[in-house]
Amino acid sequence: MKMNKKILFLLVILLVLFFRNNAFSVGNENNAEKSGVSESGSVDTSINKNREMAQKAFQEGYDLFEDKDYKDACPLFYQYLSNSSPDDADYEWAEFFFGICLKKSGFSHASVDTLSELVIRKPNPKIVSYCLEFFENTIRTSPFDHDLVINKVICDQEYGFVGDELADFIHYHQGVYDWKHGFNSWGDDHFKKIKPGTYYFYQFQYYQALMRVHTGQVDEAIVLLKKIMESPLQDNSLKNEVRKTIARLLYEKGAYKEADKLYSEITKNILEQSQNLLERAWAHYRIGNPEKAMGFLYAFEAPSFQNYFTPEYYILKSFIFKDVCHYQSALQVVTDFKDRYGVALEDIYQRGNPEDNYPLMLVLMNKKKIHETWKFLELLESEKKEIESIPDKPLADYLEKTYALQIEESTNDLRLTIQ
Repeated sequence: MKMNKKILFLLVILLVLFFRNNAFSVGNENNAEKSGVSESGSVDTSINKNREMAQKAFQEGYDLFEDKDYKDACPLFYQYLSNSSPDDADYEWAEFFFGICLKKSGFSHASVDTLSELVIRKPNPKIVSYCLEFFENTIRTSPFDHDLVINKVICDQEYGFVGDELADFIHYHQGVYDWKHGFNSWGDDHFKKIKPGTYYFYQFQYYQALMRVHTGQVDEAIVLLKKIMESPLQDNSLKNEVRKTIARLLYEKGAYKEADKLYSEITKNILEQSQNLLERAWAHYRIGNPEKAMGFLYAFEAPSFQNYFTPEYYILKSFIFKDVCHYQSALQVVTDFKDRYGVALEDIYQRGNPEDNYPLMLVLMNKKKIHETWKFLELLESEKKEIESIPDKPLADYLEKTYALQIEESTNDLRLTIQ
């Protein structure tokens, strides 16, 4: 009986506590209703406010974009993107406008990085087409992140909806990618779809000729290259590369005069012709014109060419002096060589870091991949310095991280390529 009374007493206490808590809860709800504020309502208000601010930033950014005030538009588009979701209606266009504004403001890599992320997410076809036009121009005109743009954006996606000109661009790069990775039949399928007579048709023929050279079919390669030279193609950059390639092949075949004629027809600014001057000097040396060969070497000594020196310069110069019996001058060339490359050679013997060996790096720059990575690093460093001029801290911080990460990655790539 006593036990039942105890149980009954405990039940009464629990019931009292239960009704007391309910009353307290109802009282809080009533108080909240009286004050007109709820916890969820407070969060919703904050979210709505952020969305309104983001939408305002987008509209102001777009107005500045229309006025071609790209530098002032950049932070506004970044503000919108930082406070919005990819599901928002204007997000994809904001990202596209942000990428274009970055390019127009002098941040080419950040622009490529932004638009690459956008394309990989596969937004609407119109935006993708605009981005691909941008990439096509970038690839032809400036250093860029090859792995990101070529391997991930262009060659790892399908773009069946693009127009003919962009389709040629896509098929060319996807075809080259397939050939390089041993998928020859897939590559052939891409190349067959390129419209004859277009820029990328001749670009394909040039690549095909290089493959012929690689497999020892030099005569067939020359035939292909001469067809490009005879074509109505207006692109001087590609034709200059074709001229240089034919000249080198003719030199190897002993046709030195024909090679020199082609070198003389290359239309580039003088600094970009440093290697051509050296190769013309070799051609004239083989023809039997030591005076003219030496003339090209003297031109190569101009201060503007100081970063384009190669050991070949000293080798050819010593040959010329020896052939004309200027033995003392030939010996002086050996001394000059040691003065320029002695420290670099000692550093190699001591197994120093190649990237810290400036004279060696200038020689290695003749390697295509190293040259491209080096030029890309120069672009990254140059653009990174411009971040200091950005007054908007969130945008500046974003760009600092973007460039620091890419510089680290490209530096590692360069080191691995050299080693």
